[in-house]
Amino acid sequence: MEANRSKPDQEYLSLKKTYEKNRIMLGEDAKETLTSLDSLADYYDRAGDYDEAVELGEELLSKRTELYGEDHEATIETALRLAGYHAHRRDFPIALRLAKHAYKKRTAKNGETDPLTMNAGGVLANIYSDAGMHKEAIALGETIRSGREEVLGEDSHASIVSMDNLGAYYAEAGNYEKAVACGKNALKRYSRIQDKPHVILACADRLAGYYANLRRYDEAIAVEKEVLSMMRQMQGETHPDTITVLNNLAHAYGKSHDYNHAVMFGLEAYEKARDYYGDLHLETLKASRNLSDYYKRAGRYHTAAKLDRKNLERASVFYGDLAPETIAIEMSLAENQFMSEDIQGAVETGEKVVSHLRESVGYTSPITLSAVSSLAKYYDALGNEEETMSLRKYVYEKRVEV
Repeated sequence: MEANRSKPDQEYLSLKKTYEKNRIMLGEDAKETLTSLDSLADYYDRAGDYDEAVELGEELLSKRTELYGEDHEATIETALRLAGYHAHRRDFPIALRLAKHAYKKRTAKNGETDPLTMNAGGVLANIYSDAGMHKEAIALGETIRSGREEVLGEDSHASIVSMDNLGAYYAEAGNYEKAVACGKNALKRYSRIQDKPHVILACADRLAGYYANLRRYDEAIAVEKEVLSMMRQMQGETHPDTITVLNNLAHAYGKSHDYNHAVMFGLEAYEKARDYYGDLHLETLKASRNLSDYYKRAGRYHTAAKLDRKNLERASVFYGDLAPETIAIEMSLAENQFMSEDIQGAVETGEKVVSHLRESVGYTSPITLSAVSSLAKYYDALGNEEETMSLRKYVYEKRVEV
C-alpha cells in the first residue's frame, strides 16, 4: 500500500502513520482503524492514484460489510465512495453497480427525499454523466434538484450544487441552451448567499464555457467580468482566484478574436501571477504562455518571441529540454521569430526543435517531419536553396517510407 511517488507529502505520511498506529494498537477491525483506512483511500483518490484507492476501498467495504452488515450507513457510504474511485478509473460498470446499490439502500431505509438518499443520487447522476448516459443523468439530476429544493430550500448549498450539476449534465449531452439556463440560475444563487469564492469561480467558468459553445462570446465575457469584480471585492487584487478569473477573461476575449483585450487582461494576469507566485512557478509559466499566444494572434510577434524565450528557460527547469511542454514552447519561439523577420533566429531555434524531437519521439514521427518542413521554410526565407530542397526531399522520402 505504498504511494507511487518518490517524495511522499506530509499529508500522506501523517495518514499512513495514523493508520499503522491504529492497526497495531487497536486491531485491524477497530472503528478508528477503518476510519483511518478510509482517509488513506480518499487521499489516494485525490492524488490520482486510483488503483490504490480502489484496492483500499474494496478492502474497507469487505470489512465493514462483514462487521456491520450491508444495510449499515458506514457500509453504504463506503460503497458510494468506492463507486467514485471506480468512476475516476473509468470502470463505469462497477461504479454504476455500487452507486445504484447505495442509492437503492438509502431510498429503502430513509425515503426518497432524505438528504443522505439525495447525496447518493447525486453521486449516481455524476457517474451516469461521466459514463455518457446523459438521459439517465439528466432525469436523476432533475429528481435530486427538485427534492433538495423542496426539503432544503432553493438557497441551500446542496440545492444550488444540484442546479449547477444539472447544467453540466445538459452540457455533456450537447444541450447548451439548457446548460446556460441552469448555470445562470446557479451562479445567481451562489452569489446571493456569498458562497465560497472558489465555488462561485468554478460555476462562472462553466457558464462561460456554455456560452462559448453557443458562440455567444459577449455573454461569456460579461460573466467573467462580473466574477472578476466579485473576486476583487471578496479576495483582493492579487489573490490566486482573481488571477484565475483574469486568465479566464483573457481567454474569453481570445475566443471572440478580440486579441487586444486578450493581451490587456492576459498581461495583468501574468504580472499578478509573477508577483504572487514568483518568476519561476508553473502558474506564472501558464499565464505567460497564454499571453505569448495572445500577442502572436494580435500580430505582435516580436513581443511574443521575447516571452517565449523566457518561457523556454522556465520550462527547461520544470520539465527538461526534451519534454513535450518545452518543445512546444520552442516551436512557438521559432515561428514567432520567423514572423517577426528574425529569420536567422528562426533557423537556429528550428534546428534545436528538430534535434529535440528526433531524440524524444523519433525521426519519422509526424510531428518531427512537420518540424523539418517548418525548418525548410525558414531556410527558404534565408535564401539557402540547397538546404531548403534537401530538407523538403528528406520529408517527402520519409513520408513515402512511413
